[in-house]
Amino acid sequence: MLEDLIESVGSSGKFQWMVVFLIMSSKMVFGMSMLIMSYGGMIPDWWCISKDDETVSIDSMNSSSIYYQTCNATSVCSRRYESYTVTVVSKFDLVCDNAWIKPTVTSIQMGGVLVGAFIGGQSGDTFGRKKTIYAAILLHSIFNIIAAFSVNWQMFAAFRFLIGGSLGTYLVLVVYPLEFIGLKRRALASSLPFWTIGVLFLALATYLIHDWKTLHILIGALTFPFVLGWFVVPESLRWLATKGKIEEAKVVLDKIARFNGTKVPDNAEAILRKVAEIERQSNEGEKKYTYIDIYRGFPMIKKSLCLNYIWFSCSAIYYGFSFGVSNFSGNFYLNFFLMNVIELSAFVPVIYLLGKIGRRYTCVFALFLAASSCIAALIAQEVNDVSKSPFITGVSLLAKILTGGSWVALILLTNESYPTVIRYLGYGASNTMARIGGILAPFIFSLGSHRIIPYVIMAVLMVTSGICGLTLQETKDLAMADLIENDVEMDIKETEKSSVYKISRSNSNGIASHGGEKNTISEDLKAPTVVRDIEYNTQM
Repeated sequence: MLEDLIESVGSSGKFQWMVVFLIMSSKMVFGMSMLIMSYGGMIPDWWCISKDDETVSIDSMNSSSIYYQTCNATSVCSRRYESYTVTVVSKFDLVCDNAWIKPTVTSIQMGGVLVGAFIGGQSGDTFGRKKTIYAAILLHSIFNIIAAFSVNWQMFAAFRFLIGGSLGTYLVLVVYPLEFIGLKRRALASSLPFWTIGVLFLALATYLIHDWKTLHILIGALTFPFVLGWFVVPESLRWLATKGKIEEAKVVLDKIARFNGTKVPDNAEAILRKVAEIERQSNEGEKKYTYIDIYRGFPMIKKSLCLNYIWFSCSAIYYGFSFGVSNFSGNFYLNFFLMNVIELSAFVPVIYLLGKIGRRYTCVFALFLAASSCIAALIAQEVNDVSKSPFITGVSLLAKILTGGSWVALILLTNESYPTVIRYLGYGASNTMARIGGILAPFIFSLGSHRIIPYVIMAVLMVTSGICGLTLQETKDLAMADLIENDVEMDIKETEKSSVYKISRSNSNGIASHGGEKNTISEDLKAPTVVRDIEYNTQM
């Protein structure tokens, strides 16, 4: 019902693109924040200096190896790092016996993202999309600035956890703008490469700045202006309707119509009240949806588990390559830049494939190609017995790019697979599994001296995820549902008996629904039908 109502006031007009820009563009700073440890974890050149030689300059060490010696239990020495590149590793001395701290800090960050994803999903459905997302943006700005002044690695790790929490909350809520967008433009809106643009900016910033502390302050400062969107962006119309906030929903509907130069249908309030009434009755008064609801019934369990596993795999692989970029041959800054600029160029084909072959096949196709790249890296290592070579670096970058493309399709597929009342919960659960993958990602390239084990792990994850993806239902050309299957089935029984709402089906020109059927609008009351929502839910 709400899908047709949104279409009637404009589903891809000025209002929608304003919301998309104000919310989605903030992904740039969040992408920078997520991957800053790719630079922060880089190990600069360093030397062990005996106590007698502590006055020796770095320049003299660059020109001679006489001052290099290995620290061990019997030697008394200190480390000196080259001053040109200041990373978290050099700041807190995370080499030798402390080498384990570097991937651990990144895993702690991803643990924060996991917690944030869990909280964000529940908060978005309970307190509203707008309040949750702007709280995450504000906290993200504050935590980044404070982290820059960490006095030890423990304090830094704690604030990376808090930053990760804001990241996780935000990543769940990027589906928020899609609740305003119509079917035809949803793929485009969800695939806009703001994240990749932000990471490209990070690559440029690391090349120019060479200081982890300044980078954190920069990210915090760039994040704050996005908080001002609070005064422009409204709460989700879909969320307000399903929560029974009719007056607030009417205000949002009027705002959409005013921006888009359209008129609100005469029966808009009746539709909003009908959705709220269905939700109220099905929830038995004050019942709240929880994560249990996305695993209720075999069809929902199968769908949720498959989506969860693919999210886990994509995250582990994507961040495994991202955080492991310093392990590849060649210049770190060039590799970091190329890894993301090529990913940006993949935006156009991904958008094309999403509309041409659908969300599911785009996701699966990219995963299988990424698996082929990992297998090629394995073969190359067996033939050449070299863990760092241009070819292996190239196919690794390709696998990361393809995984990113698959993830774009997966985000859209997940959004469209759940009805409004549990959409954030479903997305939050998948994001939670992704964060578990992210926690493990920093350790992937620490496995195996010749990098064979990491590529075997990633190839297996890609292939099995692709197989899981084939079991999911395609959501291309389907309306976003608002209510859970049982709720809608109950509603259709009631509306078939009611003289207020009339449902008609035809095989003539109209809006295509699942199964090839068409649905029209009753000319008597101009009430949108619920046929598409019903068909969408009952065949998941």
